[in-house]
Amino acid sequence: MAQTERIRQRRPLRGQSQDQPTSRKSHPQEKSFLSNCCKQILYIDGVLFLMLVIYLMLKSTPVDPEAYRLPPPRPWTGPLAENNKLQQGKRLVENKVFGPESLALKNGRLYTGTVDGKVVEISNEKDVKVVARLGGSTCGDTMGEEERCGRPLAVRFIDEKLYVMDAFFGLYQLDITGGNLPKQLVSTKTSHGGHTMKFANDFEQLDNGTFLFSDTSHKWHMTQNGLLVLENKACGRLLWYDPETKTSGVVKDGLYSPNGIQLSPKKDFLLIAESTRYRISKYYVKGPKAGKTEIFSDNLPGMPDNISPSRNGGYWVGFALANSRMGPMKMDVVAPLPWLRKIVAKLVDPTSLVSYMPQYGLIIELNQKGEIVQSLHDPSGKVVPSVSEVLDTGDALYLGSYHSPFIVKVDL
Repeated sequence: MAQTERIRQRRPLRGQSQDQPTSRKSHPQEKSFLSNCCKQILYIDGVLFLMLVIYLMLKSTPVDPEAYRLPPPRPWTGPLAENNKLQQGKRLVENKVFGPESLALKNGRLYTGTVDGKVVEISNEKDVKVVARLGGSTCGDTMGEEERCGRPLAVRFIDEKLYVMDAFFGLYQLDITGGNLPKQLVSTKTSHGGHTMKFANDFEQLDNGTFLFSDTSHKWHMTQNGLLVLENKACGRLLWYDPETKTSGVVKDGLYSPNGIQLSPKKDFLLIAESTRYRISKYYVKGPKAGKTEIFSDNLPGMPDNISPSRNGGYWVGFALANSRMGPMKMDVVAPLPWLRKIVAKLVDPTSLVSYMPQYGLIIELNQKGEIVQSLHDPSGKVVPSVSEVLDTGDALYLGSYHSPFIVKVDL
């Protein structure tokens, strides 16, 4: 009887399921296993981090950046207020020209250079004809061969003649009829002040016939532009060439990525876009201040590219990288941190980072005091992702681009 009572007491109470799981404590061996797994993961992470640190310490960096600070960005208000005026533009010769960096107009026809080393003539805003191939007959239809085939970055008509500055070859005079081969005036292989030109960019001609031209860097080639921007040192120069004596030399060195240049209407001073310092400098070529330099316009909203005359007597400025002061990797953040820029240069090609920046089309007009008087925007970057140069014909603006496969026309 006692044994039966003990058996009955072991039965579940009414309402209690026999299948109800019962809680149990973790076994000490299970806790030990989880703890070991966590320790192994932390150990592997630590080893990988240590390997990365050793790699970064041992790997040489191609750049030697210096620390600098940009002024706080100016507010986008007043004449710099955001608008969508560039979105009203129309694309021309799309997929017929690639990288029309600079533009010139003659007898109703546009002239530009392309990434494959060609100089082309555009008529009726749709028909494209090759005027010259600076790299020779085997060039002109292949991308990515700029060092062999050339890269025309500036085109200008002077006294009815078309002149072209090629980043890899130098300054040329062209026969737009195609009757004569391009005539080279200045070679990038010529030494100026102990350095050859690595990045020939833009040019102008003074009244006495002397050419002035910018060498963006005597250290970095155009294809190394990302490293040039990341390092941001004063390796740029303003050079001169006398076509009568065939001599050349240095006008001014110590410039920060001198890009586009433009003479004033009176040709008494020259404007120089110092792209990586977000400013335009003013160099006096004659008068009581001849040979002196001062800041013309500072703290610009992006990296200035080419400078060109406006119909109002001022200057248009294009921004190939209006987005470089936007986003988490904006230059305002990395400028005072040379160690960070060294690490970036060790890990990635800085040029590849441009694709991660917000696209933004922007041009501004400056008056003769260097003040912004108006701006035209494409905040989406869908019509105009970037602008290298503005050609003002009085009734329209034609916009060139360093990499886009088209020219944009904005009617005024």
